[in-house]
Amino acid sequence: MTKTERVRAAVAFDAADRIPIGLWPHFTPVDQDVDKLAAAHYRFYDELDLDFVKLMPYGLYGVEDYGVKIKKFNLPDQWAKVDEEFIKTPDDWEKIRPLDVTKGVYGKQLRYAEMMLAGMRAHGDEAPVIHTIFSPLTTLYKLMGWDALKKSMVECPERVHRALATITETTAAFVRENLRLGVSGFFFASQLANYKFMDDAAYDEFGEKYDREVFEAMDERSWFNVVHIHSFTPEPEKSMFRRLVGYPANCINWHDRWCGPTLSEARKLTHKCLIGGINEEQFLNRVDYHELYEHVREAVEYSGGRGFMLGPGCTIYEDTPLENYFAVRMAAEKYGRL
Repeated sequence: MTKTERVRAAVAFDAADRIPIGLWPHFTPVDQDVDKLAAAHYRFYDELDLDFVKLMPYGLYGVEDYGVKIKKFNLPDQWAKVDEEFIKTPDDWEKIRPLDVTKGVYGKQLRYAEMMLAGMRAHGDEAPVIHTIFSPLTTLYKLMGWDALKKSMVECPERVHRALATITETTAAFVRENLRLGVSGFFFASQLANYKFMDDAAYDEFGEKYDREVFEAMDERSWFNVVHIHSFTPEPEKSMFRRLVGYPANCINWHDRWCGPTLSEARKLTHKCLIGGINEEQFLNRVDYHELYEHVREAVEYSGGRGFMLGPGCTIYEDTPLENYFAVRMAAEKYGRL
């Protein structure tokens, strides 16, 4: 089977030769230069012969064009961070305006996608490529920080809603431009869909409404869409998993091996394709590669096989030894046959 056929089969719960595999570390030493980023990411994909590519733009790409000051390190596992308070006066809310996603930092991420897609076509290897996007509430959280955002939701909710509507418009425009380039779908990351931050009523008002508007920008070209349910706590009851599995995406990714629900539990909650099985916190860079074989075998067993792709629960640390990546890749061949 081709890689696209294999991934499409997993999405549709159809028969395939084996379970698809995708792995995604950041490339922080080079992710401020999209030419170098695309080259490094293609080498990583090609060396491991992965079945799909989740693009790895740097985490603050969605906020830099608003003019916020960002501190960048360009070192492994040293992620950029917002370096100053963004909303200091009521007038500062006006800085959150519609953006032209073909320019600035957003435009660079389109070039990154274009270069990865061109690399696939040039080598005659059309592995699906999906771009990373963030929920509008996650983008506003990245811009302001949680304390300021939480306070604003109480004291000036109308300003928060205007900002979220603007961010949603920009995110939807980015979706449409990526589809024009030929991506297969999106990795929709939600970092505040957790009861640690808010209850269902608050997420109704400030989260899901805008999330669904982003999904409305996707069309039939977007056949491989993943909802990533991020968690900051190992307590499974804090995750809004049951809520987000209802989003209009066909795949779900979350921290199944250290947060929950488990793959077998999730299979009872949704009929969508599950992506996971690898504990990115404990495994890959913290165990002997022999142990990874059993880890992968367990993941395949827990998932039930069909409707499953092997991957991490979130970003893989960049100090992961190359032999551990190869161990996971070979284990997928050994235990992933269907």
